[in-house]
Amino acid sequence: MNRRHKILCLLAAAGTLTAFPSASSGQDIIGEALGKVILPAVGPVILDRAGGQILEKGLNGGFGKGGMLPGRGGRVPTRPSRRQGSPQVIRSQPYSQTVPSGSYQVQPPSDVAPAPNAPPPVEPPENRIVTRPSVSPNPSPTEIALTHVVSAGPQLAGKVIRAEAAEIAGQIDQAVMRSLGQSSGDASLEALRRDYQNRLNKNHSETARAELMLNHDAALAAAGTRQAWSSLFDAADAADRIAALPSETDQTTLTQAIEALRSELTGITGPVLSGNEIAVIAQRAKNIRNMVVLSEIARVLGAQRRDDLFARIAEAAGKSDAPDEAITGLLGVGLGTSGSTVTDMQLPEGIPAVVLYSPEINTTPISFVCDDALEITLAPGEMVPLDQSFVVAFQNGKGVVKRYTIKNGMFRWVVDQDGWDLRQKTAVDVTIDASESPAAFHYLLNGQPQIAEAGSVMQHRLDGPARIDFDRGLGDGSSKSTLVTPGDYVVGVNPDTAGWDLHLRPQQGSAAESTTEIAKQYWRDSVVQAQRAALIDPAEAKVDALLDLIE
Repeated sequence: MNRRHKILCLLAAAGTLTAFPSASSGQDIIGEALGKVILPAVGPVILDRAGGQILEKGLNGGFGKGGMLPGRGGRVPTRPSRRQGSPQVIRSQPYSQTVPSGSYQVQPPSDVAPAPNAPPPVEPPENRIVTRPSVSPNPSPTEIALTHVVSAGPQLAGKVIRAEAAEIAGQIDQAVMRSLGQSSGDASLEALRRDYQNRLNKNHSETARAELMLNHDAALAAAGTRQAWSSLFDAADAADRIAALPSETDQTTLTQAIEALRSELTGITGPVLSGNEIAVIAQRAKNIRNMVVLSEIARVLGAQRRDDLFARIAEAAGKSDAPDEAITGLLGVGLGTSGSTVTDMQLPEGIPAVVLYSPEINTTPISFVCDDALEITLAPGEMVPLDQSFVVAFQNGKGVVKRYTIKNGMFRWVVDQDGWDLRQKTAVDVTIDASESPAAFHYLLNGQPQIAEAGSVMQHRLDGPARIDFDRGLGDGSSKSTLVTPGDYVVGVNPDTAGWDLHLRPQQGSAAESTTEIAKQYWRDSVVQAQRAALIDPAEAKVDALLDLIE
């Protein structure tokens, strides 16, 4: 009875406050007390009938605050400060109030105004999603190479080795004929020169030089030059034996024949070949041995379907100093030069208004300021895209500060007699070279679809920045976006990603005339010769030969 009496008294007090509403804090205190005491006992329906608006407001405040009344430890949170230039991440806080067992949770009415000191709602900033454009898929370079290194790779490598060995034999023959031609007046050497010329005019076996030596052994021994000529003839015959090996020769037999050639070369003496010529021939013999090893590495990796095929071949090519043409013939696709791939950029939609770049010909970095606020430094070969016009200020290196307002276009840094300066490229020439690609290469040029067919070269001229997007050929839809400076770009495989890439062709400088460079050029010529021979139909070649006989 006592409990019921207390409840009725509180209800009467609430009815009195309803008849005389005011803004005093007593309303909140009584309402919050009712929220804590009455709600668990009678439920929300009875309270709604008895309490009125003041009671309802008090219930919401008291129950929502968990009994923490104003002036007794309660605090309205202040609005968090925002530092200038630092956007604040605003997260919603979870409702942490625990609902008592057996009670009902009263939701605040929608028309209740927030407290005067509550922070106003913050409008979240707009988030922009930058997606790469949709590009046509390119074939998988890994699948192309794994098939090639097992089927066509060994055959082409064998052709290169035989062609190079034949060229080595021919280089020795030319040196012999040159030396014999300078020995006029010596009857024995004149006879040897005549017989050697006849041998070159006919298709003799790979032991013809040794047989020729027997016919002139006495005369050469009398002249004291037998050993010098014998070592030359033996080395040339060893090279011819490699050139005569059939295409199905196994690696062991081929390696033994090459080692025999290298052994014969070490015995060459006399004035017929200069020291530099002997060094070049020895380097070429080492090159064909490396080609055998490279071919076997590629064949093993291809037979095992290894995903690291490109990385391992690139490593082996670097150690062997093999020319790019040899690796392309071995893999069926070209590997780009290390460090020459274009940069993958997270570009916004469309084409940037301005691109500043420093050509690789510049030997030092260039530093400048955009709109007196953004400082940028570009190393040779680097670029920066800007999405609007800027005022560029820089020191020219001779005590003069220059300022330019740059708008749409490509701008390059140059160094002339007056120091650093900025030049605009009114026409941007870009070449996409797919001559080493066995399949068509699909790409977007400033958003427009383009196709570089296998073996073709595409030339483009644009009025401003050139953006290129292309599929990597990895099968997962991944693409690459980049801005390119004027220049020639070769379609090839990036060994690090095993996907297609664009490689900036380096400017041709003066090649060092070292022994290795000369031997590499011979090797390159032999690769080209073997590739041409592989494309010739034997029947067609025979018909051409017969046509030449018609008078």
